[in-house]
Amino acid sequence: MRSPTISIYFVHKCLQNLHQQPQIQRALLAKNHISANLLSKDSARIPAENYANLLRDTMQAMNDELMGFGQQAQKLGCWATMTELAASTTTLGEALARLSRFYRLIPWGLETRLSVSGDNATISLLPSEPQQDFDPYLYESFLFYIHRTANWLIARQIPLHRVDFCFAETPQAAEYWNLFLCQNIQYEQATSQIHFSASLLNQNIRKSPQALTKFLEHANLAMITQSYTQKSWYYKTSTELESRVADNPSFNEIAKALELHPHTLRHYLRLEGFQYQSIKDRVRCDTAIYHLSSAGRSVEETTAFIGFSEPSAFIRSFKKWTGATPLEYKKKT
Repeated sequence: MRSPTISIYFVHKCLQNLHQQPQIQRALLAKNHISANLLSKDSARIPAENYANLLRDTMQAMNDELMGFGQQAQKLGCWATMTELAASTTTLGEALARLSRFYRLIPWGLETRLSVSGDNATISLLPSEPQQDFDPYLYESFLFYIHRTANWLIARQIPLHRVDFCFAETPQAAEYWNLFLCQNIQYEQATSQIHFSASLLNQNIRKSPQALTKFLEHANLAMITQSYTQKSWYYKTSTELESRVADNPSFNEIAKALELHPHTLRHYLRLEGFQYQSIKDRVRCDTAIYHLSSAGRSVEETTAFIGFSEPSAFIRSFKKWTGATPLEYKKKT
């Protein structure tokens, strides 16, 4: 079993505005089974569920859904209210227009705009006042939430043509594919925004009250672990690897299972911006983190679960992937 993982960068951001309250930071980390030792490891990753829980708890501790990154605090319940309003519409276009209007009414520093030009739809985040400067996390996280909520509303992945950011390229830029499933990411643009096909705005919304209630029980978790990417070769390759990770399958074996010639699969992955080894490393890393930190497996058991013959080889690879040892992931505080 594999659980998606999140870069430690996002844990730092989650706790950033509690820096003057270290006791609360430590309590939040301990509650969500994240070792404080991992904060010093730039390559470390944690289970997505732990991160989603940390987000929820930090928002509650600060009584601010923006966790201190906005111009002023955003009361708990704003996102749930907006989602209820959006889910009651007929089409995605109506839902996103309602979302945009809702967040223009809240004084948080940015204004949301939905615009259409030809077959290109754009959702933009514009500063309410000229020359306002916000942390990149506010832009990247809010666009992520809008995109994932839009996906949920129509129960399918919305392919993004491009993602624009108004800030310079960051050290964690490689993580943005995981956030947006888009390779075309531009930096130092005039506006932070996402672009997609305007034809999708006509997609119908059919969300039952039960589906809405379930989504809002833990919206952070629902969005972070969301997966509607069955058509991507990255997804298909990852899923096949995950089902056979203990056998340490070769690339040719994976291609055969997907009924493709190895050259064809390699070409498809290259078009999506991936190499097989990087996908294999991520599957093994995520699986190992799950078994160590969530399932409570020993290093020896985890070694076998992810297809290594010797614990020493697994430990070396794990430290290369995360910057930490497997034992550090077994520490809960």
